[in-house]
Amino acid sequence: FYIIMTFAKTWKDNWNLKSMQFDDLTNVIVEVITKQLDEIEKDEVSLSANLVIDYEADSVDIVAILLYLEDMFKNASEATRTVVPTDKLGQIVLVEDIFDIIYEVLIEIEEKMGDDFTTIVPDFDALEKRQKMGAAA
Repeated sequence: FYIIMTFAKTWKDNWNLKSMQFDDLTNVIVEVITKQLDEIEKDEVSLSANLVIDYEADSVDIVAILLYLEDMFKNASEATRTVVPTDKLGQIVLVEDIFDIIYEVLIEIEEKMGDDFTTIVPDFDALEKRQKMGAAA
């Protein structure tokens, strides 16, 4: 039998992210998923969707999605470089899991800012410039 590690999903009860609201972060995730999985329309993305079953994503797609997100937030804080934990890769099943990872990463960045708080802004231009991963060059 498998032990499924579930993500904390603390945001469901208590939204602590100052820089973005739930809808803002959801929008970022939707943008990234539809960039990598270009046959998926934005209105088809839901947090409860299973990436593999519902969207036929593979591990390359999931890595790409995390890297895109890392790219979008890499300049989020001068104090720390934004790194998305790829060690959780095997645990990502739902769109919500990606949301959870990014939420936790951003919370950590905000906590490290201390008194020098600056709003974290996703860099949509960085996303635009990236080539879709896994596609033939």
